[in-house]
This record gives sequence, C-alpha cells and structure tokens, in this order.
Amino acid sequence: MQHLATFFDKNYLSRGIVLYQSLSQACSVFKLYVLCLDETVLHYFEEHEAIFPHVVTIGMEELERDDQDLLACKKNRGKIEYYFTISPCLPLYLLNRFQLPHICTLDADILFLSPLDSVFDNLTQYSIIITPHKFSKQILSSEKYGKFNVSFQIFKNDEIGLKCLHHWRKQCIEWCYDQYDEKNDRFADQKYLDSWPQSYGEKLLVLDDDVCGLAAWNLNNYVIARNQNQFLSNGRPIIFYHFHNFKILGKNWAANGFDKYKVVPSDNIHYLYLHYWNLLESHNQKIGTNLDFSERTNLSGNLGNKLNNERFVYFKLFSKNIFYFDFLKMPELIRKIIYKLNG
Repeated sequence: MQHLATFFDKNYLSRGIVLYQSLSQACSVFKLYVLCLDETVLHYFEEHEAIFPHVVTIGMEELERDDQDLLACKKNRGKIEYYFTISPCLPLYLLNRFQLPHICTLDADILFLSPLDSVFDNLTQYSIIITPHKFSKQILSSEKYGKFNVSFQIFKNDEIGLKCLHHWRKQCIEWCYDQYDEKNDRFADQKYLDSWPQSYGEKLLVLDDDVCGLAAWNLNNYVIARNQNQFLSNGRPIIFYHFHNFKILGKNWAANGFDKYKVVPSDNIHYLYLHYWNLLESHNQKIGTNLDFSERTNLSGNLGNKLNNERFVYFKLFSKNIFYFDFLKMPELIRKIIYKLNG
C-alpha cells in the first residue's frame, strides 16, 4: 500500500481530480490523503465518495486543531505563505494519526504517466526521498532559491524520517515567506532542504534521474518523445511531470511559463501539455469552470489583458491540435483582433 498526500482549494480541484486518476493508473494499491483547503473541496469529495474510493479527506480545522503552532502562523503570513508552512505539518500529522509506514507529499499539479512502484521500492533502503530541481543550464542561477523542489517527497515513519520532519516543521513555523532572505539564506519552505543530503547522508535518496520531477525548469535537459500514448524522457517512460505555472487563461488559451524558464520547446512537449490540458478541461466542464485562479498569480481581467501579461502561450483547436505562440511577436493586427474578440 502506497500512502500519498496533497492539499488544494477549489481553484485546483480539477488538478486534484486528474492527480487522483493518474495515481489510479500508476499505483497498484494506494490511499490519497487530501487536505481540503476550503469547504468546496471537502464537500465535493464527500458527495462523490463512491467515485474516489482511495481518497481520505482531512479538513483544515482538523489539522489546525492538532497543530496550534501552525494555526498561529495565520496571523503573521499571507495565504500562500501559510500553505507553504503546511508542507512539513501535514505529513507529520498523517504519520501520527494513522500510524502510516510512510507518507509521500506531492503538489496537486503533478501528473503520473508511468508506474510509481519503483520509486517506493527505495524505502527498503532510504528514510527520505526528495526531488531536485535539476535546473537547466540556462537558469542555474535559480538554485539560490533551493536545489530541491517541495513537490514530491517521501518520509518513512522511522527515527530519521520523523527527525527530519520535526526539524523542518520547526524551521517553517519560525520563518516561511514567499521571498528570498539573503542574510539567512532562506526561501519559503524549500530552501531548508539544501542541507538535507549532508544531514541525513546515506538514509536520503535524491531522485536525480531522467524520469521523475520533470518540469519547465529542467525540460532543456531532456529529449521528450512520444511512443503511441506514452511520453518518454531521454528514451525512458516519464514517471511524473510537474505542470507548475500552467494556467488556463480562457476558452482555447493557456500559458505555460516557458519564458521564465527559458524552455526550448518541441512538438512533443506541446503535446504533453495538450494531454494535461484536455484532462483538466474534461473535469472543469463537470465542475462548472473553464478558468484558473492561483493564490500566487493574478489572473483577473479579460483574456486580452491576460495574454498581454504572458509571452509564450498555447492556443488549442478542439482537443487534438495545439499551437504555440510568442504572443508579443504576433502581428499587431492579429493581437488587436484577439483583444476585440475577447473584450
């Protein structure tokens, strides 16, 4: 049995559903513990319990009642910073409450594309498993914000795993802000992980491979290919991809954040994003939304304004065709037409 956990609010509900469905294909037997950041998410899974038999819901009040230090942090940090602070608190709570042998915490915007069992098999040897950013050479300077990404990590319920989580929780309760603290070399919840390889040595595994933790910030390191319905990285099936900064801007339009990470695009990368977009859209229609909102990104205003604030964007024609644009280099006449058609 594989035990995993995530948290999200109503704005990421379709991502959470897609995550669950991909886990259903990637894991032999699993439980997904969902910390519901609002009542909408909690009620959705309660009302659709039969469709999600492997989901265990946790209400925010339940976690906060158990961890008063976490609750106190609401007074001195913003919402996204409070969410960052939850990162070590949730796995500790789950390990203690349910007496789990391990817990894997992951971001809701991850998609599993191949079986995950091989990653969990490493727990026979390791107590902690973490995911490096593996930044492409074009953006190596980003390492100052953290060598590791808090999007997928596994903690064993043993002395080392618990020691790590308790120390990380203490650090995040003390300071966990969405800014780089140069004096103390801190950033949010993730910079603290830089010291873990030295602290936990042979009991820690870094997923430094070609198939785990792929994201826009490391895409340039890999050759992405397709073999029928399977996506490959350097010739091997991708296990999981992190769709950080993918944003649905409106009907047929999305942004990908490639400008920020200096991604060198390819057709297969585009079709990987189209695959994820189609999955999200199928659930957004059922939920009754076709737009995205993020606590960290302002997506207010009409489509014209949103496109103008992006650079590299996707346009989707039906579900099979995707077109990639450098929006700022499009002819002014075309941009004006798009602005007019979309307010």
